[in-house]
Amino acid sequence: MKKKQFLCLITACTLLSGCAQIEQEELSPETVLTATGTTALQSESAADSTIPKRETVALQVPEITRQDAKINIEAEDAAIPEQCAVAVMPRLGYSGTGYLSGLNAENKVKLSLQAEIPATQHYDITFVVGSAVPSTCKILANDEPVYTLQAEPTDNFVRITVQGVFLNSGSCTFSIEPVEGSIDVDCLELTNNESLYEESAAVADAPVDPSASAGAKKLYTYLKDAYGSKIATGQYVSDNTGKEIGEIYSITGEYPMIRFADLGAYSPNGGDQTKATAIADSLAWAEEGGAVGLSWYWNAPTGTPSVYAKDTTFDLAKAVTEEDVASLSLEALQKKQQAGEISEECCALIQDIDALSADMQPLADADVPVLWRPLMEASGGWYWWGASGADAYRWLWNLMYTRMTSYHNLHNLIWVWNGQSNTFQVDADKYDIAALDLYVEKEEVYGSRYEQYVALRNMVPGKMLAISECSNIPDITAMFRDNAVWSFFGLWYAPYLGEYTDNQALVDFYHSEGTLTRNDYAAALQG
Repeated sequence: MKKKQFLCLITACTLLSGCAQIEQEELSPETVLTATGTTALQSESAADSTIPKRETVALQVPEITRQDAKINIEAEDAAIPEQCAVAVMPRLGYSGTGYLSGLNAENKVKLSLQAEIPATQHYDITFVVGSAVPSTCKILANDEPVYTLQAEPTDNFVRITVQGVFLNSGSCTFSIEPVEGSIDVDCLELTNNESLYEESAAVADAPVDPSASAGAKKLYTYLKDAYGSKIATGQYVSDNTGKEIGEIYSITGEYPMIRFADLGAYSPNGGDQTKATAIADSLAWAEEGGAVGLSWYWNAPTGTPSVYAKDTTFDLAKAVTEEDVASLSLEALQKKQQAGEISEECCALIQDIDALSADMQPLADADVPVLWRPLMEASGGWYWWGASGADAYRWLWNLMYTRMTSYHNLHNLIWVWNGQSNTFQVDADKYDIAALDLYVEKEEVYGSRYEQYVALRNMVPGKMLAISECSNIPDITAMFRDNAVWSFFGLWYAPYLGEYTDNQALVDFYHSEGTLTRNDYAAALQG
C-alpha cells in the first residue's frame, strides 16, 4: 500500500528537527527487492554452509568521560568563505564583533569552525543563526554528518539546539553547508549534555490489561527484563511467503525475534480474503519460537475502502458518541442506531472491530502473545483515524481497547501506541509500549535516533520505547553509547531491506551481544 512514513516524533508545539515525510509505493510480490547477493526464503535445515553462524560480537562502546564544558565559537573569527562577509547590520542581537553574512547554497561554500573538545562525551550544540528565506544546512563534525538545520525567515537571530551529539576529545572541525537558501551565522555554542543521563521512570511489572494471558505476561516480562540492555530484532513481511525473513537468515544465519505483519487484508470493507493469511502465518511463526507483531492498516468501515482520509468519505467524528457502546451486543447497537442514538459510522466501526477480533481469536485460543499496533501514525492526519483530531482518535482507541479486551476477551495483546505525538497521546492504562516510526533518507546515517528516544521518554515516563517501523537498522554501538537502547525495532521491507541496508552491518547487528534473535527468545520460552 502507499503510505506516508513518519520520520519522527511530534511534540505539543513543534516538529522535531530533521523530520520529513516520504512516500512508499505499494510493492507487488514481483517487485519486492531482495538484499544484494542473497537468496529467497530458505529454511534453516537447508541453509548453505556458507551462511555465518552466530558468534557473539562484543559491544565496542567508547568510554565516556563526563565533565562540565562551555565553549563559544564566533563565526566572524573563522576563515571567511568566498562571497561571504562579516556584518554588523542590519541583523542585530549578535555576540562578539559581528556575524557572518551571505552563506548561500548557490555559492557552494561552507563555513568551518574549529573547536578543541575537552572530553569524550555527549554535547548539546547550539547554532545562533538568522535567515531571510527558508533555508536548510547540513552540519558536520570532522566531516561526519550530525544534523540537518532548517531555519525559517526571521529578522532576529534564533537559537537552534541539537542535543546529545557524541564527540571525541581533541580537535574538531564543525562545518555548516547550505543546501537550500542562505543563512547568517553568529556563533556556535557547545555545552555538556545532561538529558541522555537522566534516569527513566521504572517500567511497570505487568501489562496494563489486568487479565493479561500467561503468554502475554511472559513476552512482556521478557522485553522488560531486557530493556536497556538488549534490543529485540524485528522484520516486516510483505506477504505470506516470508521472503524477508529468509533474506535475513541467508545473510546473518539468524532469524529476527519478531515477525511483523499487517492485517489490512482482513478489513471487512474492501479487504482481500485471498491474502488474509497473517493470522495463520503468525501461529506458525510462534510454533517455531518467534514473537508476533501485528498492525492493522484498516480500510474505512464505510465508503471508499481506503486507509487514507483523502480517499474516503468516512468521517470518524460522526462516529463519536457519549453513549457507552463498547460492551453492547451487535443487536443492542443496531437498535440504538435505528433509534438515532448512535450513528451508522459508530455501528460500522464496532462491526469491523468485532470481525477482526473474531479473526484474531485463534491467536488468543493458542495464547500466542501479540505486539498489537493499531491506529498508527495518527498525528500525521493522512489516515482516517487521525484526520478528525485527537479527541476522536482517543475515543476510538478507548473503544477498541475495551471492545477487544473486555468484550472479546483478547487478553493475549500487548498494546503498542504509535500515535507519534503527545497531542494524540492515549491513557497510560490502555497501552504497554510507546513506539515511533522512524525513517531517514537512504544516504543519511541512521544512528541511535537518540533525540526521538529522549523526547518520547520524557513524554511517556514508565513505558518501554520501541521503533515500530524503520528504514534501516539502528546503530547498535551508538544506542548503547547514547543511552538510547530501544526495546525492539521493525525493519520495513523493500526497498528498505535491500537498498538501505548493508549485509555486513546486518551480520554484525544480528551477532551482537546487544541484540535478541528468535533463538534467544525460543530458548527463554523453553527455560
